[in-house]
Amino acid sequence: MTSNRLDHSRPAPAANVHRPGLVLTLLGVFFVAINLRPAINSVGFVLPEIRSDLALGATAGGMLTTVPLLAFVCFSMQAPAWGRRFGMGRLIFASLILLAVGFAIRMIPHAAMLFTGMAVVGLAITVGNVLLPAYIKARYPDRVGVLMGVYTVCLSLGPAVAAAGTLPVAQATGSWRIALLSWAILLVAAIPLWLPQLRTPPVTGGAAPGRAANFRHLWFNPLAWAVTVYFAVMSLLFYTVNSWLPTILADGNSSAELGSRILSVVNFTAIPFTLAVSILVNRTRAQRWATVTGSVGFAVGLAGIIYAPSSTWLLWALVFGTGLGFSTGVAFSLLVLRTATADGTAALGGMSQTAGYTLSALGPVGAGALRDLTGSWDVVIWVFLTLLALQAVAGVIAGANRTISEPAPHRV
Repeated sequence: MTSNRLDHSRPAPAANVHRPGLVLTLLGVFFVAINLRPAINSVGFVLPEIRSDLALGATAGGMLTTVPLLAFVCFSMQAPAWGRRFGMGRLIFASLILLAVGFAIRMIPHAAMLFTGMAVVGLAITVGNVLLPAYIKARYPDRVGVLMGVYTVCLSLGPAVAAAGTLPVAQATGSWRIALLSWAILLVAAIPLWLPQLRTPPVTGGAAPGRAANFRHLWFNPLAWAVTVYFAVMSLLFYTVNSWLPTILADGNSSAELGSRILSVVNFTAIPFTLAVSILVNRTRAQRWATVTGSVGFAVGLAGIIYAPSSTWLLWALVFGTGLGFSTGVAFSLLVLRTATADGTAALGGMSQTAGYTLSALGPVGAGALRDLTGSWDVVIWVFLTLLALQAVAGVIAGANRTISEPAPHRV
C-alpha cells in the first residue's frame, strides 16, 4: 500500500515544512543527545561499591556496562525500520520515556533488577544512537553541521558530567543507587523540549512515499566497513576505558578519585574538539586529517596516562581528550558524510553500531576477564594500542571523499 506521508529528507521539502525554530531545535537535540551516555557511563564510577554491595566479581562487574551494549547489538539494525514505520521523531520521544523506565527499574534493590534496568536503558539509547543523526539529516539538511556538532558534543559532555558528579553524589548520599538515579534529571528537560518535533509531519527516511531501499549491500562494501571499523574501535575503547580506568589506576597504586578526575578532564577536553571537528569535517572534501589525528591522540594520551609519571597526568589527559574529541566528532559525522539520504544514514548507523557495539560489548567484560587471567592490566593496554593502529588505517579509507552508493528503492 502506498503511504501518503511526505518525504522530508530532501533539502527543498524540509526547508518548507513548519519546523521548530533553530534555538528550540538546538535545545531539543542537545538534551536528547546528552541522555545517550550518562546512564551507562556513570556505572563505572561506582563500580567498586556495586561489586561490594552485590558481591560481583570483575567479570560480572564488567557485564553491567556490557548489557546495554548487547541491546545496541540486538536492536541497532532494527531501529531504521522502526523509524520508517512510526516516524523517527516519535520513536526518539518514546525512547526517552523508556529510558525513564530503565532508571526506575535500577532502583529496585536486587541484582537481577539492576541488570534488567541496564538492558532497558540500552534499548532506549539504541534508538537515539541510530535515529537522531538520521533525523537531523532528514529534517534539517541545511543545518547538519551545527546540529551534528551539538549531537557529538553531548557524547563527550554527558560522560564528562557523569565523571565529575557521580562519585561525589554517591559519597554525599551514601548510595550508589541514588548516584545512578541522579542522571534521570536530564530527562526532565529532554522530554518537553522534544515535544515540538512531534507537531510536524513524521520523518520516515529518504525514500519516495511508499518505498524503502534495501541496504544489505552495505555489509559487502569496503567503504562501509572502513566507517564501521573506525566507529567500532572508538566505541569499544570509549566504553572500556570509562569503565575500568579508575580501577586500572587504583591497581597501579594511584586512587579511584584520580581516575575519576582524569576521565573528567579527558571528557571535558574532548568537548570543544568534538564540536569543531563535527563542523569542519562537513566543510572539507576529505576527512583523513581528522580520522588520523583522533587515533594518534587517543593512543598517545592513553599510553601517557598509564606509563608516564603521575605528575604529568594532566598533560596526557589533555592529549587523550583531544584524540577522543577528534575521533568522536568524525566517527559520527562519517555516517552522514558517506551517505546520500537519511535512510542511508540510518542504515549505515545501524550497521556501524551493530558491529561496533558487538565489539564494545566484549570490551568491559573482556578487559575484566583478561585482567583476572593475567593478573595485570599490561596486556589489556597493549590490546588497546593495537586496536588504535587498526583504527588509523580504517580512518585513512573512511576519510576519503566518496559516498556509498545506495540501491534503488522498492515499493512497500
